[in-house]
Amino acid sequence: MSLKACIYDLDGVITDTAKYHYQSWKWVADQLEYHLTEKQNQKLKGVGRKESLEKIIKWSGNRISEADKQRYLLKKNAMYLEFIDTMTPDEVFPGFKEFNDLAKVQGIKVAIGSSSRNAIRIIDKLDLVLEFHAIVDGGMTENSKPEPDIFLLAAEKLQCDPSECLVIEDSQAGLTAAKKAGMKSILYGEDKGLKGAHLQIDDWSKADLEKFKTLF
Repeated sequence: MSLKACIYDLDGVITDTAKYHYQSWKWVADQLEYHLTEKQNQKLKGVGRKESLEKIIKWSGNRISEADKQRYLLKKNAMYLEFIDTMTPDEVFPGFKEFNDLAKVQGIKVAIGSSSRNAIRIIDKLDLVLEFHAIVDGGMTENSKPEPDIFLLAAEKLQCDPSECLVIEDSQAGLTAAKKAGMKSILYGEDKGLKGAHLQIDDWSKADLEKFKTLF
């Protein structure tokens, strides 16, 4: 068995959209008269939009109608889109393109596996659309992370067995999804409290493709 594919999460791995999510989710929390902290926002990493709203409602102790839930979801997404429409290629994390290019040169297939329903829009703003063999977002599967559907669909599109795929993630939901999919995983970022990753890198300058291959 060998490494045949790298599947990247988008938010927090290739670029930082967490700040935009936080600002728009904070607006929702304010409507519920609840203060959403940045630490709580970290717990929404890799979690789908509806699931994130349910978490915020639970934290706030409120009960709201389905109509209000839909209104908040629409408003949150509209605010988020306004933020990401200002993004530029300069917001791609340093070193990512170099790693991705190296993987492709060595015959490794590459894909996006993101819970975000706006993944393609973000990738377009970053001028990365042509850099991947496949893109899977949260609107393409029935279940979002921590279920494995997104990663399994990415593997299917790449025509690779899940056991040949390496997931690079920054969230607990993503690491759990990778494990359920039967894939190896790398934790990206400095968060030391997450479980399930086979290796961890702080940033792309620490990404060692040859070391990653030894996991297989």
